[in-house]
Amino acid sequence: MRNDWLARVREAFRTAGAGIDADVAEELAQHAESTFDDLQRDGASEAEAHARVDALIRDWCTDPIALHRAVGRAPAIAPPPAGTALWMGAWADVIYGLRVLRSRPGTAAMTVLTIALGIAAVTTLFSVAYGVLLRPLPWGNTDRLVRVSETRGGKQGRVPGTMMNGSYRAWAEAPQTLESIGTFSENPATLTGVGEAARIPVARVTPSTLQMLNPAPERGRIFASNEGARTNDQSSVVVIAHGLWEQRFGRRDDVVGQTLVLDGVPHTIVGVMPRDFRFPTAETRAWTAWEVPPVDNPNGVKTGTIMRVIARLKPGVTLAQASAEGTARAIAAPDAGPVGMALFGARDPIRITVEDAVVAATADVRPAILVLLAAAALLFVTAIANVANMQLARASARQRELTIRSALGAAMPRLARQLLIENALVGLLGGASGLGLTIALNAALPSILPAGFPRVDAIQVDGRVLAMTLVLSILASVICGVLPLMQVRRLDLVRSLGDGSGGSAGAGRGRTALMRAGIVASQVAVTCVLIVGGVVLARSLAAQIHADRGYDPTNLLTASVPFPSSYTVERREQALSSILERVTGRPGVVAAAMSSGLPLVSSGGYTTFNFASSLRGGANVDVESIRRLVTPGYFNALGIRVRAGRALTEADAPGAPLAVVVNRTFVAKYLDGVPDERALGVSLGSAAVRMASGRADAFIVGVVDDLKQDQPNDPPQAEMFVSLAQQHGLNVGSQAFVVVRTADDPAAHVEGLRSALREADPTIALDAVMTMDQRVGESMSRPRLYAALFLGFAICALIIASAGMFGVLSQSVVQRARELAVRSALGASRAAVLVEAMRHAGLAMMAGVAIGLVASVVLSDALEPFIYGVSARDWLSFGAAPVALLLAGVIACLAPAQRIARTDPSVLLKDG
Repeated sequence: MRNDWLARVREAFRTAGAGIDADVAEELAQHAESTFDDLQRDGASEAEAHARVDALIRDWCTDPIALHRAVGRAPAIAPPPAGTALWMGAWADVIYGLRVLRSRPGTAAMTVLTIALGIAAVTTLFSVAYGVLLRPLPWGNTDRLVRVSETRGGKQGRVPGTMMNGSYRAWAEAPQTLESIGTFSENPATLTGVGEAARIPVARVTPSTLQMLNPAPERGRIFASNEGARTNDQSSVVVIAHGLWEQRFGRRDDVVGQTLVLDGVPHTIVGVMPRDFRFPTAETRAWTAWEVPPVDNPNGVKTGTIMRVIARLKPGVTLAQASAEGTARAIAAPDAGPVGMALFGARDPIRITVEDAVVAATADVRPAILVLLAAAALLFVTAIANVANMQLARASARQRELTIRSALGAAMPRLARQLLIENALVGLLGGASGLGLTIALNAALPSILPAGFPRVDAIQVDGRVLAMTLVLSILASVICGVLPLMQVRRLDLVRSLGDGSGGSAGAGRGRTALMRAGIVASQVAVTCVLIVGGVVLARSLAAQIHADRGYDPTNLLTASVPFPSSYTVERREQALSSILERVTGRPGVVAAAMSSGLPLVSSGGYTTFNFASSLRGGANVDVESIRRLVTPGYFNALGIRVRAGRALTEADAPGAPLAVVVNRTFVAKYLDGVPDERALGVSLGSAAVRMASGRADAFIVGVVDDLKQDQPNDPPQAEMFVSLAQQHGLNVGSQAFVVVRTADDPAAHVEGLRSALREADPTIALDAVMTMDQRVGESMSRPRLYAALFLGFAICALIIASAGMFGVLSQSVVQRARELAVRSALGASRAAVLVEAMRHAGLAMMAGVAIGLVASVVLSDALEPFIYGVSARDWLSFGAAPVALLLAGVIACLAPAQRIARTDPSVLLKDG
């Protein structure tokens, strides 16, 4: 009946257009019903009672405001405005979050360190990637600065990324797509006349090169357009670096006009570059003016040379348009003949490639940087997954606390804000620590990165790195806060407070356990990928270290003997003979020799010729080969294995038949791969060996093993060795190399070698003094760095994943303690309890290993350019990852499982 009166009251107030509180409407309905009953008891008819009560309700509707409940008294403290209340609540959550972190310092430190490690790995690699690959060059209009290179028959020049002088001059005369074009080459020179003689890095440039880069000299000027020209009668000029100005001239204001002697040639200083000018490298100390020589000379001799070329595109010109014009000009250029064949190994088709200057300068490191950046990102994923797992475990442990807060009136947004702020604190602390690690690592990068790594000076911590750190910190905070928040949304107040477990409903616990197992599986999968990659690169590095290079690098001292350009041929020969004589007679020296080339340093020169092959019935054979001028002790000094015949000896002197030793690749390519013994005595004709006067046939007297000129995976090249004595009267080049095999530590003979050089010629400064082991080690610095970083990421990920597995099992064991105790009480053996306790974590781990192995197979091709001697799908590497992960998983899982297995079931049941 009350419902009828409640409907009447609400309808009356609705009709009158007046609002009314629900509880007031309920009271009015009760009052109307009581009045109706009283009227009927007093004898009123039902119709009369309805009419009188309806009239009463209409009276109520005339003054609805009076029916609202009045506040008994004003609150003692006025509530703050909504915005202030929100800020004060957030600040209180921050204070509470800090108290929570302080209450568990070990866990907090581990969490922050894990995030910091992941962020530091990504931001450090990001700073390298941006600085090396993306940061603009430190010169104006770098968006139109390009590098030009030439290929012939698809082959690059002997120095990759270079261009032939004929092609350059043909294009530089009247380029349609270029604003300007210039060349540069890097050549060390002996500095004398200002302090002690020393070798310094010098760049030989055309004046247009510096004009294109347009630096603002600190003193003087850059080169004028006519300086360096061969028809110019002016003396040679030089621009020096700021560092050389400080070191050798004490920042003298009158340095312009002073004389600098480079390789015995006086140069007039016309300018000093600013401190931050670094071209072509940061080590360059001086720039000399140069003119590119023509191919055809007045004496009929063709000149061929290769150089690096830089240019600036005209506005609106594309790389393809410039490449097309350059190719057309190169095809129309004078033919260099055999010189071009010697420099490129082919004559045509000619193709000119124009690339962005940054892309060209970093082409050899770009793939490695991107792969390592991806590996760092995987480590970050592993770290954040581990932290999310820990936060999920903490949320499970705090279910009772959160339940009580909810029961006391805390709404879900209030609990969500608390959890998000707590995780934001962890993320920001991790980000700040990660930034500190990044700054420290960036400071150490110049000493960590291998020599010759491009654009090291462009790597820095700037606003982009700070922004990346902030983004990663926020990402870590959100990910680590969302998962616990999803669990809090499933709070069951009745169950949580009733059973004292502090957990959510059974289904919720199942979903949480599944979520944590999924996180562990993802961690294991990522770690598996990193371990496989790290082991593959480590095995590749080991294969390179133990590769057969065709010579023995142990106990071998090497050095360069640079000759000033003013030296005559006779003076160079005399200096070499004197040095070798003095070195050979020193105690502890087993063998010593001179050579025009050395593995890992210089090939010694290239030659092209043809000869009538007796193996092909007199048919001509075109040869393209490395040619080295060596003294007889060269083979013994380097430990080169003679496969057939003999090495060069003292008997191969002037006047004796011209003797040539070739390698096995030469036999395979040009002697039809005959057995080594059949190659002996084959005549290579009169063009194989140059002579100062006359012509004579050269004969093969020996066959030696191939020498690895650079990296072990480089294909072997045809090679010939000619006696330096039989080249009497010919220019041996701007430098020669001395090799000394010792009976003890070769480093102990460095001073003896320097003394021998000073005694022979005090004006020559010995350069690049290193043991061959050091040269081999330096040549593998990049593979070593890549393997070390990848393995380091893998080890960190393995530790993090192990911690995640330990946390999952520990939490699982705590939640299932009563169940495991019941199993034990019902007769289950300790082993059965252990297996049951580890089952879920074990399944997650095995699933992660399976996913990781599949992903490793898919991603293995990315490592192909960086490996040698092993397959990208090396079975040992793929087998090592599951073994390492399973071992780490067993160790992580064993401790908590054994703790339960050793506990008295009655204690667990009574405590439960």
